[in-house]
Amino acid sequence: MASTPAILTRGLTGRQQRAGIAFALPAALLFATILAYPIFESFRTSLFSIDLLTGDAEFVGLGNFSAVLSDRTLWSTIGHTLAWTVLSLAGQLGLGLAAALLIDADWPGMRWIRQLLLIPYVVPVIASALVWQWMLDGHYGIISTSLQSWGALQPGANPLGQESTSLAMVVLVNIWRGFPFAMLVFWARMQSIDKAQYEAARVDGAGPWREFVHVTLPNLRSAALSLLALRGIWTLMYFELVWLLTRGGPAGSSEVLSTYIYKVVMGEFRVGYAAAIASLAGLFLGLAGLVGWIIYRLRVRRTA
Repeated sequence: MASTPAILTRGLTGRQQRAGIAFALPAALLFATILAYPIFESFRTSLFSIDLLTGDAEFVGLGNFSAVLSDRTLWSTIGHTLAWTVLSLAGQLGLGLAAALLIDADWPGMRWIRQLLLIPYVVPVIASALVWQWMLDGHYGIISTSLQSWGALQPGANPLGQESTSLAMVVLVNIWRGFPFAMLVFWARMQSIDKAQYEAARVDGAGPWREFVHVTLPNLRSAALSLLALRGIWTLMYFELVWLLTRGGPAGSSEVLSTYIYKVVMGEFRVGYAAAIASLAGLFLGLAGLVGWIIYRLRVRRTA
């Protein structure tokens, strides 16, 4: 008789688990369908050479994938994409952390400063691109004309129109636009740090810098990892900002993977080849995510 409550509890738990699975199953199936079908269709398309005018499709097998190896433009584009992603992430996380430390301070007027710092993120991307194009115009843009007066640019030069500076300018605009998101994530995590940790650090004689290094930064590690994953995937395949600012030019100097795929489809009508590039990019992202998850689990086991 003493074992009866345990048996009833186990049965109730089992029924609750089955009920939870039943309720979650339709949404899980819908999500899997929405996610799986485009992946399958992209891979299937990559096996064909498709004529958009006639709709004819010729099976080429792995021909599109083998063509990737000899595409020099694609490989230079991959280099640009990696530079664009790494520099954007470093700038957004670094500037976001600095801004989070700023707004965490209890200064007069900080409420208005927080709202001002959010403006880059809430302004529509097309409006941001137009404003930056205006500021960087070589004839009347406030930034370009200032750089010209200081001798950093040739008269009439536009940083977005020069091969040596176009990618750097696009990265700069992306950092400006994306750092408020990192700021909010870091600031939210900073609000949950136990104040007793700072008090203990002060008792040990730690100053502001040591508090930041030994208390704040370790507590922000999980937030930083989440930002690296979310913003990394988002930035790697980001299209709108680059296209609106430079369209990948001049001469492909700011071309990234998303704009290159768009040009292959809409400019060259090579749908199968574009699908092959997209499939390989998706495979790379999946492997990168898997490696990151394995590293995270190994760290968790070591600290457990």
